[in-house]
Amino acid sequence: MGHHFSLRRFNQILLALLLFFGILYLGQSFIVPIAIGGLFAMLLVPVCRKLEKWRVPRTGAAVLCVLTVVVVLALVIVVLVDQITALANDLPRLDLRLAALLDDIRHFINDTFEVSREEQNAYLQRSIRSSLQLVGIYLRSLFFFAGSILVSFIIVMSYTLLFLLYRRRLKNFIMRVTANYDANAHAIVGKITDVASSYIAGVFLVVLILSIINTAGLAIIGIEHALLFGLMAGILNIIPYIGSLTGSLIPVLFALLTKDSLWTPLVVAIFFLVVQQIESYILTPNITGGKIKLNPMATLMVLLLGSAIWGIAGMIVFVPYLGIAKVVFDNINRLKPLGYVLGKDGDGEG
Repeated sequence: MGHHFSLRRFNQILLALLLFFGILYLGQSFIVPIAIGGLFAMLLVPVCRKLEKWRVPRTGAAVLCVLTVVVVLALVIVVLVDQITALANDLPRLDLRLAALLDDIRHFINDTFEVSREEQNAYLQRSIRSSLQLVGIYLRSLFFFAGSILVSFIIVMSYTLLFLLYRRRLKNFIMRVTANYDANAHAIVGKITDVASSYIAGVFLVVLILSIINTAGLAIIGIEHALLFGLMAGILNIIPYIGSLTGSLIPVLFALLTKDSLWTPLVVAIFFLVVQQIESYILTPNITGGKIKLNPMATLMVLLLGSAIWGIAGMIVFVPYLGIAKVVFDNINRLKPLGYVLGKDGDGEG
């Protein structure tokens, strides 16, 4: 009987997971804006509370917070577009450099491995064609993403505003639903909202600090368009591991193309390695707090899962929500093992 029951239970859990992720996948266009709106609302809750303490009415505080975010994001987008346009004007010059660089590499391969120019050309054209197809696919999805982002942005901000306005009602709803299961639901819900909002605020603060450090560093090293690369590397840091790697590879490649010596790209690579260490060991632990410590395995798995279900949006949104889920797991006795498996060493050991 016990064996039969455990199998039934396993099947139930499996079915629940299948339904959960199936709904996420199928309801993407509806759920993604809500998920991102939720993150923004968590980010703004502490600010809203502050404003309300200063006697600002709840609606006024919520509108003010959302407007601030819209203005900040609009400014970032304007700066990025401006920088990307400047980079686009530089492309013809880069093209010449790339041709010269490829020529040098060809000579080197020819002399070292005695592979004829024709064979090299054939191989190069094959690989360039496949990488261009990849780039094309990425660009297309990026443009599609940008187009839908504008519409989604308005929807997301509307959700953020509504979440801020109705946050007490939502909290009470969760408490009423969970009160039957757990006596200290009140404490858990309070803790989750606090941890989630400080975590999300922390992630954004880290992005801001990294953008400033990256831009300053690249400008000192003497890389053109330092602001663009600095901002990009900072913003991409929202996506753990993969984002920071991409963000640092782009300026290194750019330095390879634009600078004559190999020292500059090397310095850029070392600079990003150092910044990465500062971010992992100093910034993130102190800012997003030791409150949510997800281990690399859990983070990477949820990144890939997010990417499979929602694409780029999933890669950004799934990690913070896993962090929030971990807080829930850590505070409910029956789910503590799950929290432990997601955590880092020394976390939840006591």
